[in-house]
Amino acid sequence: MTEFIGRSRPSRELRIPTTGLFDPDVAQKLWDGLPQECRRDRFDKTNMPTRYSNVVMTRPSGITAAMKATGSVPSWTSWSLNMRDLPGPMVQELAWLVHREAELGLRIHPLTFNGATRGLRMATQHGGPAARSAQSLLQLTPEEWARHVDRARMRGQDIGATVSDWVLQQVRRWQDELVYPYHRGPWWRLNVWNPLLDSRIPQRENEPSGRSVVNFAHLTSPWLREATKWWLSQALESGRYSWSSLKTRSDGLKWLQRHITATSDQGPVLAHDPDDLRGFVRAFLERVRSHRVTRGSRAGQPLAGNPHRQILVAVEQFYVHMVDHRREAARLLDEPRWMDLTPRHGTLFRPGDKPRMTNRKTEDMVLEDEVVDKITRGAELLARPQADGGLDDLAAFHALMLLIRTGRRISEVLLMDFQPLSPLIGAAPAGDREGDVMVARISYRQTKVQSLQPPTIPVDAEVVAIIRAQQEVSRRFAQRMGWTSQDPRYLFLRTKQNRNCQHPYAAASLHGRLAQLSERLGITDSQQRPVAISRTHRFRHTAATNLLNAGVPLHVVMRYFGHQSPEMTMHYAVTLSQTAEKEFLRFKKVTTDGRPVENDPSDLFDLLQLDQRADRILPNGWCMLPPKQSCNRGNACLTCDKFATDASHAPELNAQLNATQRLVETRQAAFLARFGTPMSNDNVWLAGRHDEITSLRGILLAVEAAPRQGVRGAGSPTITPARDAVDE
Repeated sequence: MTEFIGRSRPSRELRIPTTGLFDPDVAQKLWDGLPQECRRDRFDKTNMPTRYSNVVMTRPSGITAAMKATGSVPSWTSWSLNMRDLPGPMVQELAWLVHREAELGLRIHPLTFNGATRGLRMATQHGGPAARSAQSLLQLTPEEWARHVDRARMRGQDIGATVSDWVLQQVRRWQDELVYPYHRGPWWRLNVWNPLLDSRIPQRENEPSGRSVVNFAHLTSPWLREATKWWLSQALESGRYSWSSLKTRSDGLKWLQRHITATSDQGPVLAHDPDDLRGFVRAFLERVRSHRVTRGSRAGQPLAGNPHRQILVAVEQFYVHMVDHRREAARLLDEPRWMDLTPRHGTLFRPGDKPRMTNRKTEDMVLEDEVVDKITRGAELLARPQADGGLDDLAAFHALMLLIRTGRRISEVLLMDFQPLSPLIGAAPAGDREGDVMVARISYRQTKVQSLQPPTIPVDAEVVAIIRAQQEVSRRFAQRMGWTSQDPRYLFLRTKQNRNCQHPYAAASLHGRLAQLSERLGITDSQQRPVAISRTHRFRHTAATNLLNAGVPLHVVMRYFGHQSPEMTMHYAVTLSQTAEKEFLRFKKVTTDGRPVENDPSDLFDLLQLDQRADRILPNGWCMLPPKQSCNRGNACLTCDKFATDASHAPELNAQLNATQRLVETRQAAFLARFGTPMSNDNVWLAGRHDEITSLRGILLAVEAAPRQGVRGAGSPTITPARDAVDE
């Protein structure tokens, strides 16, 4: 905690030590690298470079109630960026910061900018000795700058009470940006990794948005912090880890740091006596096991199995790497204690210490058709203007429609290129298209697994219309931002701090919108359970299950969802067996004489297993003979009281009836030609065929009242598209 004169402010978590970074030569290079028209200590309407026209906000922002009450709100025409009367290197840094924020697509608020520079001016002229001698923004911490502003105010300088807060806020932001051009050495040496500000950090071409900063300052043991940064930097550069998964690993090491802080720091070996290492590990396991979640749906409960396992896996993988590279670590990190590691440190956890990884789906992972229909009809609230009671977010509406219609992951939709459409080879001419005929192909960014095949899927005209509508939304936003030279990078754009139209709509923002929609609509399923629309992965499970239930071949479903193995696709097929049971029981079963099958409740389990037992599946029904009994009737199923069927087998039953009747006619003709008299009804063969015909006719009459319905789902020709939602 840093003490301040007048009032105390909590210091920000340790991020980047900056006090020793300042170099006058670097400050001069920053200044010299600016375009000539940008090398100024003041920008106003007379000399504002054209490139800054959309950077500096021209409307008042950050106006307080006190300013409005006193009438001290500046007019729009007086807005400027004033850096005069500050030390020369500081002016050079501020001019570079203005240019850098313009390059990043950010907006500058003149009120807060000038408030911060005014406070810095007072601190460098009337603050303490440290502030008066400072030449750079980096030479004091943000808290120290704010303290010297307060000191100048207490010495009688006319400074508003909020100026020190502006200094604190702005200097924090400026130092985070300045540290990168000043820093010398490997990029991974920094305590904060921010790929937006440091292009040296390895990233894939399209990383899912969010988690843009990884902060290692919570690792307060220097040996652990530096080794963690080195380990993760090597994993990033080798491609073993992606940036999106980095935070999970760094968070796992924070748990180890907490345990070290609470016990004793014995260095990389964790315990000086090798016999005490297992005791250290057991105590660490107990700390993780006994932790109780403090917020969210699991508040008050232990960590779930998967997060618990991820912590242990991160610690385990870290030590495996350090054992294998202990000699290099001791030299590169200037920490000889890494040489003391033993093979036991590479096997910290024993079998049973780590919870099993689970990937169990809840019962409501697949949405019912009625629920999807309700969501589709109610989604127009997202697009409706706020004045009409809506959420006024047309992009969120389009994203939700694509999630439902295509079964893509949320990152795959939000990271979609602005121009994702391409012609579909072999598509029907426009005049011949009906219903859900595929008319185009869309490409998307595969962010989870790397596939050898291009990530594309065929889509129908409604999906094409949604994409065209969203393109217009993004074009209008780009025009408002002054971005007219080319199309934006992404189809879905972030609407704040995105002047260059280079940042996609954030997944967290969409989840928030969909949570609002869930609250407004209050949709429940058939079991009266609330449906959280923000759980977007359920749309993917629903689409996959519908394809499997519609009989689409497994390899086609694999290709559609970008899966690498049948096992990945069959993860969705768990629901297929549940749906099969529901479908099986939905149709009335009849016996050979057309009467309903009477089942004892104890036989229900065996009944549900019929579709999974190849020895009981018949071309025209099922054999309900108990599993432990064997059949001695040959193929005389239609005269057996253990035979059952339903309306789903009507085509096979009709075909069998016609074939049996033709067979009787053929045999009668042959019998008459050979013996000169027709076959009598008491003929054993003919009597058997008559029994079969009678049985088939009775069965068909019984099932005609309950014809089988078509399966609704993605890929089925019986789908009725929700056109009203798209038209709206």
